[in-house]
Amino acid sequence: MTLLLMFGTLLILLILRMPVAFAIGVSSIVTLLVTTDITLSLIIPRMLNTLNSFTFLAIPFFMLAGSIMEHGGISTRLVRFANSLLGHIKGGLGHATIFTSTIFAGISGSASADTSAVGSVMIPSMVKRGYPKGYAAALTACAGAIGPIIPPSIIMIIYGSLTGLSISKLFLAGAIPGIVMAIGLIIINYLGAIKYNLPYEKRASFKVVWNSFINAFWALLAPVIIIGGILLGLFTATEASVVAVIYSLVISMFIYKELSFKDLYKVLVQATHTSIMVLFIAATASIFGWILANEKLPLKISVWLNEFTTNPYIIMLLVVIILLIIGCVIETIAASIIFIPVLAVIAEASGFDPFHFATVVAICLIVGGVTPPVGVLLFITNSIAEARFKDTLRYLIPFFTLILVVILLVAYIPTLSTFLPGLLE
Repeated sequence: MTLLLMFGTLLILLILRMPVAFAIGVSSIVTLLVTTDITLSLIIPRMLNTLNSFTFLAIPFFMLAGSIMEHGGISTRLVRFANSLLGHIKGGLGHATIFTSTIFAGISGSASADTSAVGSVMIPSMVKRGYPKGYAAALTACAGAIGPIIPPSIIMIIYGSLTGLSISKLFLAGAIPGIVMAIGLIIINYLGAIKYNLPYEKRASFKVVWNSFINAFWALLAPVIIIGGILLGLFTATEASVVAVIYSLVISMFIYKELSFKDLYKVLVQATHTSIMVLFIAATASIFGWILANEKLPLKISVWLNEFTTNPYIIMLLVVIILLIIGCVIETIAASIIFIPVLAVIAEASGFDPFHFATVVAICLIVGGVTPPVGVLLFITNSIAEARFKDTLRYLIPFFTLILVVILLVAYIPTLSTFLPGLLE
């Protein structure tokens, strides 16, 4: 009764287009009032306790780093370098978009930040060169989904914070799957370029490639410093987020000189708004998750799964299907806070490697960013491209199919996500 009321209320509020954070909060409060004897005075302390985490500090700092890089000339230089390398291949601008998103993913860890930064530069360029608006929007949204898979990853930070797993190992677990997804998207884009006869650029000379590399050098160095510092034990994930902010500020203001103090104020306001939204979602989602734990949902699901089947392959398939459905209706951060504690119990009971399972969970939840009705990444790219949603969905199908294939590969080939973490042992 309690779970039915809570999920039913949440679904109704989401259908009524109430903002995710408020929908989760209201459904939680209604459930507490109607079906439990838990006092409402515990809600605020519980929310504050969730956010009172040193690890969670990484989220606003990584988002700030992404905003600085978007406005400080870093994303533009990465795009120019990628285009000089790949522009001459059929569908070159699309390849450059995927390449740039992958590099940018190694800096911010946020899908929305990556998509906005890269899309604001690449989508107008693709449309100008004759790419269908819907195609440009679909490609960029799926490329942006690489962001939370390649380290550093905000979802992995949340996963580590909630389960106690090593965040460094979680970061490494997503590296190979993220690269596999990027390569797969490039292949799909190449096939799409042939099908739709998309244009390509004149092959850049070695001098042009070299000059674009020099111009992008400091930007390319950012993920090396951030990820390398974490893996070498020089700083934690939270400290790495601060390093990312400082590094991006220095190169944007004093090396590239494209970010003024006046612009910095606007960037800070933008990053603050985004961070508040994300952290508020995390806070309300923690109450939702608290109720699930109080109702012993993890234990109930584990018992049900064991009664239904003990085959780990079938259990993994069920988890993937459920997560894909969850990702379609609940925002990624909220879904992570609510369901990761539940899923961690299932993983342990089923004998899955925790880092392998975490990677599968992360990729499945990220898919929600490119699927209706939530589809945050699609809304970002559609807005930039000024494309019709139905056109974007038509072009999205092959890219989305590729992502599903990657999910199945990661789910059933654990080595893809366990090899690199194993090197740290």
